[in-house]
Amino acid sequence: MRRTLPILRTWAALIFIAAAALGPAASPALGQSANREPNLSPDARFLVRAAIASTGLILVRNAEDAPGARPRGSAVVVRADGLVATNNHVITNTKTGRLYDEILFALPDKNDPVVSSARFRLRLLLVSKEYDLALLRIDAKATGEPLPKSFTFPAVEIGDSNKMKVLEDLFIIGFPEKGGTSVTVNHGYVEGQDRIAKWIKTDARVIHGNSGGAAVNSEGKLIGIPTRVVADDQAIDKDGDGLPDDSRRYGAVGFLRPSTLLLAMIKQLDQKKGEPEPSAAPAITRSSRLVTVRGLVRSPGGEPIAGALVGLVSAGQATVSENTLLTWGSANAQGRFTLNRPVRPGRYTLRAKAVGHELYTSDVEIADDGPPLTIEMRPIRNR
Repeated sequence: MRRTLPILRTWAALIFIAAAALGPAASPALGQSANREPNLSPDARFLVRAAIASTGLILVRNAEDAPGARPRGSAVVVRADGLVATNNHVITNTKTGRLYDEILFALPDKNDPVVSSARFRLRLLLVSKEYDLALLRIDAKATGEPLPKSFTFPAVEIGDSNKMKVLEDLFIIGFPEKGGTSVTVNHGYVEGQDRIAKWIKTDARVIHGNSGGAAVNSEGKLIGIPTRVVADDQAIDKDGDGLPDDSRRYGAVGFLRPSTLLLAMIKQLDQKKGEPEPSAAPAITRSSRLVTVRGLVRSPGGEPIAGALVGLVSAGQATVSENTLLTWGSANAQGRFTLNRPVRPGRYTLRAKAVGHELYTSDVEIADDGPPLTIEMRPIRNR
């Protein structure tokens, strides 16, 4: 009998609520369920293992980078002619918002789960920014050697994600950053589906680097693309001043983009007479914009203020509580901060607290392409 899914501990944050997401720069999914032995038949194990051959490592490089591409994430071959699926954030430079100049793909060796020395160039065909998905074509080996016309790639069969039910087995296949150059397979269960937001939820570990890989069912069919993880982080107020000083992680939920989205993109691609250039590739329109808020906390003299707590509430909100706080973060040794949850562009009230400094409150305008925020905090004068 299968074990019952662990229930993520519910909690009420004292002040700040945090949801940490995977991405191009997300943290590991600490707290997700550890591997558990699935009750699979030998045939099912064979089918799941066969899907490993279709899942490879994405490597990227920009023109100004040092020689040699670096690992960036995972991808999966969805058609024998070299059609590859991954996440858009895997092939996009998060600092510039542009594609990497060189995107390479390496598949596992036939007799070894470690990636082979063969590197294939990838060319972008179609991207969905809203759903963070991309389709690419394998063009040639990185050496420039053309592929034989009769050459085919090991491709995974795409299943129907709409038929997946709660508590069904699934397996995450990819190349997590902490797993080296060998493929990693992790077992979990379907925890639920959000058909409106287009997500499959799972307790299987989704770790940084797994993004863009394969989530397959017990038949070895692709039912989703691992995309992000949301962690259950509880703010902790150690000194009783009403503001959090630390946080504790109790669990995490992995999120997969369902295979039905991939099938729709492949259909859209096949309806085109030719393969468009990346700049002309149609993209699914983003339904809403989100902005990650960054900035600097400093003193009037320009010295950085490390450890300052920064948070956003709705414009004009006078109090900070679990119900009013939208996003928060703390400044590093250089005084720089990144709030843990992106927000929509608009007007907000910014609050900041630091030991030995006066509380800071200011209304700010968060824009799509706005500059980093600068918070200048005055020291508390001795009376």
